[in-house]
Amino acid sequence: IKEMDIRCHFYGEKFSPKVVEKQSGIRLENKIEVGDITKRGGNKGKPSDYGNGELCPPKEFKGKEDFGLYWIALTLSKHIDILRECGADNIDLVIGVWFEEQCNLAFEPEAIKLIGELGIALQVSCYEDY
Repeated sequence: IKEMDIRCHFYGEKFSPKVVEKQSGIRLENKIEVGDITKRGGNKGKPSDYGNGELCPPKEFKGKEDFGLYWIALTLSKHIDILRECGADNIDLVIGVWFEEQCNLAFEPEAIKLIGELGIALQVSCYEDY
């Protein structure tokens, strides 16, 4: 594995990343508030009809063996109620993996257990790096 990107996407018609950050203390990336002017995609230049935010592991966790998956799982388990109360109708936990020659993945049981208890699907996409 050359690179792994783990992030959890939150979005919904009433989702507010600002309120999530204020109530939970966690920091989200790629934030869009409902009504913000979109900067890309099919609705570029128009007000967004949904809110969006992404939870990513801090840099110090990205270098660990699990690339921050346990950190994400633990953070989600602590703040899932706040996220849902703030309008996160959709929660997508996504892992992108870039590899050379062969790709073997193993996930620690503690992280998988937390994710399973939350009822969130774990999506993995693998990309061969040319």
